[in-house]
Amino acid sequence: MAGTNRIQGLGADMTDVNKLTLQVARPRGTFPGKIQIGYWCIADQCVVLCDENGRPIAGEKRPIGPGDDPKLIAVAMMKARRRGSGSLTGFHDKLVYPKVRF
Repeated sequence: MAGTNRIQGLGADMTDVNKLTLQVARPRGTFPGKIQIGYWCIADQCVVLCDENGRPIAGEKRPIGPGDDPKLIAVAMMKARRRGSGSLTGFHDKLVYPKVRF
């Protein structure tokens, strides 16, 4: 029986959905940091960003060349998607000020 994290109906090249965790902000002081979680899979010899159930979300795919690492391609796609999200990175984040002592 196949697991629930599989792309359905995309052909014989479908594989399991892989989880990807990107560090968005480093931990600093009492701030624990921030991460972004994404999922990717391989379909038709291309890397595709998808949700945790294997449904494509980005509408784009990148081909895997000989000697390419699919995980690195997925990381690049996630970073590009984050940069192109339309909002400024960190604009709505909490401001962290150093403690001032008098």
